Amino acid sequence: MAELTRRGLLAAGALTLLAGCGRDEPRQQVAYGKPQGEVNVWLHGSQETGEQFQALVHDYIAEYRVDVRLLYLPVGQLDAKLLTAFTGGTPPDVFKIGHWSFPAHAKKNRLAPVDTKALTLQNYEPGTTTPLTYDGVPYGVPIDFNPCMLYYRKDRFEQAGLDPDKPPATWEEIAAASTKLTSADRRQVGLQWLYGDPQWALMMITALTKGGTSLVDALTYMSKLGNPKLSNPLGALGLFYSGEAAMVISGAFLGPALEKLGKKSTPYGVAPMPAWEGRPSVVPAYTWGWGVAKDSPNQYTAWHLVNYLQGARSVTTNLDNGIIIPTKGWRQAGPRGESEIMKIVADSLPHVDFGPTIPGTLELAKAASSAVDSVAHGKATPAQAAAAYDAATRQIQ
Repeated sequence: MAELTRRGLLAAGALTLLAGCGRDEPRQQVAYGKPQGEVNVWLHGSQETGEQFQALVHDYIAEYRVDVRLLYLPVGQLDAKLLTAFTGGTPPDVFKIGHWSFPAHAKKNRLAPVDTKALTLQNYEPGTTTPLTYDGVPYGVPIDFNPCMLYYRKDRFEQAGLDPDKPPATWEEIAAASTKLTSADRRQVGLQWLYGDPQWALMMITALTKGGTSLVDALTYMSKLGNPKLSNPLGALGLFYSGEAAMVISGAFLGPALEKLGKKSTPYGVAPMPAWEGRPSVVPAYTWGWGVAKDSPNQYTAWHLVNYLQGARSVTTNLDNGIIIPTKGWRQAGPRGESEIMKIVADSLPHVDFGPTIPGTLELAKAASSAVDSVAHGKATPAQAAAAYDAATRQIQ
């Protein structure tokens, strides 16, 4: 869900369907234990943004003589198209989806459990496979893992008389700094939320409430920061890029993305996710994951391909773009692993919280976004929005 903002930032434009092959001919069952035959893969992105990925797939094809057929989809269409394919009995063998989508598909018995003979789960950082597990059964492996952290503009801090080398460490300090960083007309703000994005709304509510405050107080706090009326084609991240927002909560990808936009000299700093004063750290996180369809006639090869795509070479090339495949030792995969951003990611691992991993996660995220946005736009009080969110939560669970 948050990937729309992210891909927009990386590509500075909307993604389109560029290439792909559907299930246009029948496939035969393939023998277990040997990669062979054909594998259909659906993922978001494009040929332009996935050169490294395509090179890896081509090498797999050459080495194992497997026919890998890629279908690139705009991220906003991926879930709907995949649901249609499942309903029609024609899902791809392999697909890349957000962790929030796994529980619903697992409950409907659409996913194949991870084949541990083709792919080991012991190679992943503790806890990073948790959101891809349902009823104790692992159904996917993580790629593009992102715990949240604070990005702040050092130039804006200096202009406001704040120490650019001492970023806020608590939510209380965030609020105090935002007051000094917000202009009278609110065209410049301190912390800007990612308004209108369900997954990010749920993650922020998770961080604030699990961190030690009530839902009403969390919504009250959020309503006093940022400005939902500010506009940028790239959302809150674009406002940070322009300097209109002095702070934003984002993932590890943002630093490399700013560099790709020609902002290597952007005077920004990074800091760990804030916590309530005197309270334990809660770091909201999301991950995309590889899954395999239960109805795939070539499950072993599908998982074998996924294992190949998660190998050391892929970890290294992805890390340079700020994309984390959280296998053990990932920080040693390249120079980017020693950056301050990746150090924050590593330190965050014990405090990561993926939020509710239930079949109704998507509906819950939409309810969270509705609550945040209604309060931000003055359409409801925090108490009213909290009551509506609680009611929606009871129905979903």
